[in-house]
Amino acid sequence: MSINAPRYTIGSIAREPRWNRVRVIVFEGLMRRLAALNIVLIVLGSLIVGVEVVIFTTPAFVEILNAGGSVGLSNFATPYRSVAYLLLATLLVASAGAGAIAGDVANRSIALYLSRPITPLDYLIGKGTAVGLVLAIFFIVPGVGACLFAYIVGNVSIGLAALAMGAFIAVGLLVAVVFTSLSLFMSSLTRRPIFAGASIFGVLVSAEVLAALVQGVTRSNQSLYVSPIEDLLAVGQATFGVTPTINASAALVIVLVLTAVSLLVAYLRVRQVEVVG
Repeated sequence: MSINAPRYTIGSIAREPRWNRVRVIVFEGLMRRLAALNIVLIVLGSLIVGVEVVIFTTPAFVEILNAGGSVGLSNFATPYRSVAYLLLATLLVASAGAGAIAGDVANRSIALYLSRPITPLDYLIGKGTAVGLVLAIFFIVPGVGACLFAYIVGNVSIGLAALAMGAFIAVGLLVAVVFTSLSLFMSSLTRRPIFAGASIFGVLVSAEVLAALVQGVTRSNQSLYVSPIEDLLAVGQATFGVTPTINASAALVIVLVLTAVSLLVAYLRVRQVEVVG
């Protein structure tokens, strides 16, 4: 019998790949944001887009409305003129983006996320993707579905339907990216999701109201550049062949700068989180 102390070895623990850790953050965030309220907002927005696109691409209706005009790409841009659709979009942005970062700060789960080997960039990509997917569902899927339905019922040709679908996808991706970055920025500034949601909704609505008031007083459209909603509307209308109220190129530059600044600030805020361990 040996009197030497036994030697024990501990096997190495394999770490999950980086992409898999980000995927978990995305999945968890997506499930949280597909709550009842957000689903209701998505359904209502889809109904508005579907009904307006089908109605305004019906040849008989278009002939009456435009005095003999034909259906073109501009007829698909009607949802961007709908106040109800824009209000639903603003509510969804506030609801989906409010707790993106603020919720994790409130319950301190952000410290677990940022423990090695999760980096602040991994965390931000995961959270942003989750919010962006919900917004993409709202801004892209209904438009694409409405275009397909308009083709199936014979309102438009397959070429025009495909062109309109491409426009919905391009504009929807831009809107989703811009609003996601703004949501992450606002959510990184507070520990309370309710404050983040109120801030997102308040900033968007206040900028819209302020721009409209200044426009009414000065009779100049330059004030509309202050509102992210008006900037995105200008880009969307120009994509669908509708002449926007303000210059679409300038509006695009503004929203891209806003997106870059928002993501940078959100990243810097996440980096400030102290992780002990």
